[in-house]
Amino acid sequence: MLPNLLCQIPVEQHPQLIFKRTFQLNGSGIFYASSNPDHFPEHSVPHIKISIPLGKTSFQAIWQTGAGQRKKQHVREGDICVLPANLPHEVVLESKQEMIGINFDPVFIEQIADELTGKKVEIIAQWAAQDPLIQQLGFDLRREFQQSPRGLYVESVIQVLANHLIRHYCTSQIEMVDAVSKLSHQKLQKTIDYIHARLEQDITLSELADVAQMSQYRFARAFKQSIGIPPHQYLLSQRIERAKKLLTLTQLQIADISYQLGFASQSHFAATFRRFTKVTPKAYRNVVASF
Repeated sequence: MLPNLLCQIPVEQHPQLIFKRTFQLNGSGIFYASSNPDHFPEHSVPHIKISIPLGKTSFQAIWQTGAGQRKKQHVREGDICVLPANLPHEVVLESKQEMIGINFDPVFIEQIADELTGKKVEIIAQWAAQDPLIQQLGFDLRREFQQSPRGLYVESVIQVLANHLIRHYCTSQIEMVDAVSKLSHQKLQKTIDYIHARLEQDITLSELADVAQMSQYRFARAFKQSIGIPPHQYLLSQRIERAKKLLTLTQLQIADISYQLGFASQSHFAATFRRFTKVTPKAYRNVVASF
């Protein structure tokens, strides 16, 4: 099992950053922040870092190579940055920007790498990489943080990002040794029962992995292999199924149903319901009532 590293990975400590949201997870810390044009003096952090600029951006990263050569890289809209732990660097922001930052404890990455490859890995610096997956996940996280971040969803994104780092940002070619297998019937049923008993709660991936007595990484992959969707999508789908029953069989206000099922707000509930059913909760209730 991965160690509980909750709250051991701090978000960035820079007075220039205006934090909109921070989120602490096992082995990682995430922040959604903005900043005006400014200079971040040379610094280093003890964790592996992904920086995802959002929207129009322009800044310069300055660092020194192992051979003592001073280098610069211009980072523009659409670029992402991947930094290994303890890399001294400075940043000059040339425009106002928003960003998502994800900090990984090296131990967290090492343990997932061990499950994936059976070997130690070394992350390499990429100052202006074009990576559509990381870019899209950055925008997804911003949308999540603009509402109320769900632990299970954010943890799932962290697992995807950690896997992606190991596969694509290491110093040597990685040969995967892990094989994805389904959960046993008993473990799958225990997990599903646990979810159904707590639909209104902000269930975490670590909770579900503990129920199945597996690491978070292996559990997330095995769960998806078993039912075809990741845990956070299954939780949402079951909340919507429960909402359908409440809309059909009770006269509860839509706001009350939203609250009962653990949604951050009525608007968040309505948007999620519509994404799954193509209609709003009110329209669904009206259609059902007409039969």
